[in-house]
Amino acid sequence: MKQELKAVNFYTLSLINGCYAGLDATGLHTLKLSGPEGSYVTPMFDAGEDGCTYNRLTIEGNFQNVKLEIIAAATDETDMYIDGRFECLKDWLGDPLVPAPVKAEALKALPHVRTVNARDILLHGLKGRYIWIYASLFPTGPCDCELIGLRLELPKYTFAEYLPEIYHGNEFFERYIAVFQSVFLDIERMVDNVPHLLDYRTAPDDHVEHLADWLGIDNGRRLFSPAQLRHLIENIGVYQGAKGTKHALERMILLLTGIRPRIVEHFEWMKPGLSESQLTINKKLYGDTANHFCVIIDVTKTGLTVSQGDLERVIEDFSVLGSQFTIVYLKPCSRTDTHCYLDINSAVSVPEIVGLDSGMVGGHIIIG
Repeated sequence: MKQELKAVNFYTLSLINGCYAGLDATGLHTLKLSGPEGSYVTPMFDAGEDGCTYNRLTIEGNFQNVKLEIIAAATDETDMYIDGRFECLKDWLGDPLVPAPVKAEALKALPHVRTVNARDILLHGLKGRYIWIYASLFPTGPCDCELIGLRLELPKYTFAEYLPEIYHGNEFFERYIAVFQSVFLDIERMVDNVPHLLDYRTAPDDHVEHLADWLGIDNGRRLFSPAQLRHLIENIGVYQGAKGTKHALERMILLLTGIRPRIVEHFEWMKPGLSESQLTINKKLYGDTANHFCVIIDVTKTGLTVSQGDLERVIEDFSVLGSQFTIVYLKPCSRTDTHCYLDINSAVSVPEIVGLDSGMVGGHIIIG
């Protein structure tokens, strides 16, 4: 192999920076068919040397019930004589006011490769420093057409180079062996991409859950988003290595709910010198055994973003085996009585219009 095989990707922002008609850009930076037909021209790519050769073009997208025409054209010149004057191809092909059929005819006047309904195209016969890829889409029935991206490989590369010289320069043999070459190169590219799939920072969102599962992070109930799973993996030493500690439990609740909790353990309130009445109140608030702890969560500002059942299961998973816990949610209408949670006194009542009845129950006036 004389030159290293390189690839140019027209995806996301590189894709929508092209010139298109009858197509709409989506939030994921793909192009969806919105009119009776669509056309697309990539931005000009400069290979950097005259007479550059090209290997292969692949198109990714959904083209069911759509006629897909592809024209890949290359030249060493940036100017072309069109309609009686010289035009700069870079600007002219990128002008949305120029009709798509006119652009297609101009590209056909250059050295080009044209295919219909092919998504893996061999470009061995194409040469030129500058290259454009033109795509036209014609629906043949009800369809949901979407162009996701294009991948261009260069320079020309053939497995015939590894065979005896008698096979060199045989166009038919090179096209025949290119079928197996494409399969091999695709597998090789997938293998080269494995390190990115195993890295939680670069892996796609649907792979992050598998990485978390390998590390013992259970997301069967879909409690954690991909971003939260990446955070858990990055700090696995805290969430798994310190599992069962107060610090790890506080961080887990904060990650899950976005609210920093206050965890009160038995030794924090069980102090010498407390009166019997205070001990009774504390036991009701925090639990009456040494392995009992209380989780206090202030939901007065943001509210609880997960269900109480899911929160209880997470606390149970990150607690010491055999321990018990109580969850207290601070709400605007909680009664404070003689105790104050986190130095925040909740409202005793909300002012509103009431009426007084004359009924008496147990010596108390009923207010309704």
